[in-house]
Amino acid sequence: MILRYAASCILFILATLFLTEESRAQEAPDPEKKEEGAMVRIVCVQSLNGKDEAVTLAKKTEDGKWIESGDLTLNSTLITDWIPVPVGLNHIVRKKGAELTSIGSFTISTTMKRVILILLPDMEKKVYRVQLVDSAKLDFQKGKALVVNYSKITAFVKMGKKTNTVASGQQVVETITADADGMYPMLVGHLDADKNTVLCYDHRVSFNPNTRTFILLFPDPDTGLRAMTLSEFGPFE
Repeated sequence: MILRYAASCILFILATLFLTEESRAQEAPDPEKKEEGAMVRIVCVQSLNGKDEAVTLAKKTEDGKWIESGDLTLNSTLITDWIPVPVGLNHIVRKKGAELTSIGSFTISTTMKRVILILLPDMEKKVYRVQLVDSAKLDFQKGKALVVNYSKITAFVKMGKKTNTVASGQQVVETITADADGMYPMLVGHLDADKNTVLCYDHRVSFNPNTRTFILLFPDPDTGLRAMTLSEFGPFE
C-alpha cells in the first residue's frame, strides 16, 4: 500500500512538471516566428526644423517602455526606402539622451503589407501629421500618379489628355499617358469666385514608366494652390 501510494505521488509530480514545462514552452516566443507588421515608405514634405532631422521609429509597450524599429533622417522632399514596422500604434520619436518624445504617430493594421506614410509638418504644434496611403487598395503602381489635395478648395489636375477634379481632402490615382516624345502636359488650377480659371502649375513633364508620381496640392496665399511633385522608384509590390 505504501509503495503504491509513493508511486502515485511520483507520477503526479512528474505529470505536473511535464505540464508546467509544456505551458512554459507555449508561452516562450518562437525565435523562428517573424513579428507581424508592414513595410512602410516615408514621404516627408518638409522637416520640422527645415533641415536634416534624426528621428526613430518606435512602439510603446503597455508598461511604458519604447521598442525601436529603426533610425532615419528626415529632410524636405524625402522618400525613404522600405522600412519594416510592427502592427499597432507606432511613433516617430525624437531622442534627447535616453529620453524619447513622440512627434507623430500612425497605426498599422494586420491587413496592411506595404504602406506609404506622407508626413506633413505642423509648425504650431511641432509635430508631424501622418497620412497613410495603402497603395494596394488604391492600385497606385508604376506609371501612375497619386494626387492628394491638402487645400480647402477644389482643384483640377490635367495630366496628358485626362483632367481630374480633386476636392479638398480627396486623393485620386490616375494613369499617366505620355505623348510620342515621352513628355506630357501637367496643369493644376482651380476656379475663383467668379468662375474664372486660375492656373497654378503649368509644365511639360518628362514621363518615366518605371516610376510613380506624387502630386501634393497645398494652399497658397497668392495663387490659391501650390503643387509639389515627387517621383518614386520601385520596388512597388
